[in-house]
Amino acid sequence: MGARRGPLIALGEGVYTVPEIARILQPTMNQSKLRYWLNEGLLGEPIRRGYRGRGHLLSFRQLLQARTIQHLRDTLEFPLQRVRPVIDEISYLVFPHLFNEGSDNEVRFIKTPREEIGVFDGSQTYELATGQQLLSEAVIPELNEILTEARRDWESEEVPIKPFPHLVSSPHIRAGSPTVRGTRIETAAISYLSQNLGIERVLELYPQLEIAEVSEAAQFEGLEGARPLAAV
Repeated sequence: MGARRGPLIALGEGVYTVPEIARILQPTMNQSKLRYWLNEGLLGEPIRRGYRGRGHLLSFRQLLQARTIQHLRDTLEFPLQRVRPVIDEISYLVFPHLFNEGSDNEVRFIKTPREEIGVFDGSQTYELATGQQLLSEAVIPELNEILTEARRDWESEEVPIKPFPHLVSSPHIRAGSPTVRGTRIETAAISYLSQNLGIERVLELYPQLEIAEVSEAAQFEGLEGARPLAAV
């Protein structure tokens, strides 16, 4: 009998490891935090659950969910224990609408009469802490900017990598590996070539790239001491 195989993964779809998502969502994300959120069920079931010697595999949607949760924590400035009830309800009430390709419903956060956080899911308004149905109150702009960003990146199928404006991750390009925006050129390849051949040679090999793009790719990959451009 052959070896047991895990679930099949469609070609052309992004598949992310925990270290890859941590790199893409730097600097406020780390691997320990992601694994904890997975174990707590905040990101749903991974494409493939890992074990010793084999890592988790996550989807593009889970990458966006992790970023949304992290941004909410940063904005609310609450420890996970306090923001956890909000995150739990977001997973059930917000994410299904936010990442549903066929959904035209507007999902937004509101402030309830009790100064709690609520969510409008396109038809009803709920207080996240209690699940109580409410009349809509004041919109919370800072939190809704987070939802707008997540929805935009879900529809465009591309996540910008901050603070590198020329770098992105797309699930349909190189299976989600970080690349230079508008190309299929991976940052890892640029970094490797820059280290071994120098930036000048990289620009000769990829004339469509600019110095800033090569520099960002090398910096993102943690490369130090790449050979500089030759004097002209």
